[in-house]
Amino acid sequence: MTAEEFKENIIPYSRKLYPMIKRILKEEEESRDATQELMLKLWGRRNDLGKCANVSAYIVAVAKNYCFDLLKKKRPERINEKEEYKIANLPAGEKSFELKERHEQVQKIITNLPQKYREVIQLRDIDGFTFEEIKEMTGFEIPYARVILSRARMRVKNELLKIYSYENQESGRVAKQVL
Repeated sequence: MTAEEFKENIIPYSRKLYPMIKRILKEEEESRDATQELMLKLWGRRNDLGKCANVSAYIVAVAKNYCFDLLKKKRPERINEKEEYKIANLPAGEKSFELKERHEQVQKIITNLPQKYREVIQLRDIDGFTFEEIKEMTGFEIPYARVILSRARMRVKNELLKIYSYENQESGRVAKQVL
């Protein structure tokens, strides 16, 4: 693969991979660095890319594995015993706390979905891949991927409604608005 082919065919994946990388690594600067490093790794493997039947699936798999390797290398941070709980990156206020809580609830629900539901909803709604790209990465036909996505969204919605229906009716309406 020549440098021009690499620029035209592989570099555009960096924009699509960045949200997935950021979701895994959770830090913006580290995600940018990882995306650049990934592009360098792919440049080193450019001859293998030409032989791949499904280049996008290969690139996504390499990106995921690279991110997981980075996470393994990180040492767990020790929490100071005096600081039991702290909300990071949000200004003080009740609304920001509620927003953070709702976001965490949605993430927790998605994490507990069955594998194929979790994979499709993350690829489509979180990472922003098209159905054609999801088909290449997962092997699911487009209509089937749409069905899976619909069912995953419905499960997330129902779980949120269960969580917030125990609270007042206003929170239930908020849960409906989120979805």
